[in-house]
Amino acid sequence: MAQPKKNIARLALQGISILGILLGFSFFLGAIAMIFSFQKDNLTELCFSLFILLWMLVLGAFLMYPSYKMLRGRSFEVIKSISAFLALTSFGFIVPFTENITNSVTREMSIATKTIVDLASFLLLVLFSVLVYKISMKLLERLRVAAYSPEEISETQNSTDKQ
Repeated sequence: MAQPKKNIARLALQGISILGILLGFSFFLGAIAMIFSFQKDNLTELCFSLFILLWMLVLGAFLMYPSYKMLRGRSFEVIKSISAFLALTSFGFIVPFTENITNSVTREMSIATKTIVDLASFLLLVLFSVLVYKISMKLLERLRVAAYSPEEISETQNSTDKQ
């Protein structure tokens, strides 16, 4: 009974690594699309677009290569970056909702109170993102241990499992 669970865990890890490869590839495609849409008349927008372009290329490489190594069963470094990506994505999805709630609550408050409420909501969002990161790291680590025995998990040594 342990072998089917191990196979399912390995398939889940392979699916996560394929997701990382696809995310990295989409960042590369987004960077290429940004090259064609540069605004050359405003220097500030040009510098900001160049910064975003470089950030997308680095993030794409940061996701693609470790994901490929995890797909081959050699390294599991991408687990940290996938967990960070999940935390940042959850942060990005929740920010507009908290801004709407904070604006409706602080509509008739003084500026000092608005600042405190805004800071508190931002700290709550950061705490939520850290919790998402920690929980996803723990779950993915458990999945990794379920897929491979602890002696096969070394970050520097190749796994003995060939697919």
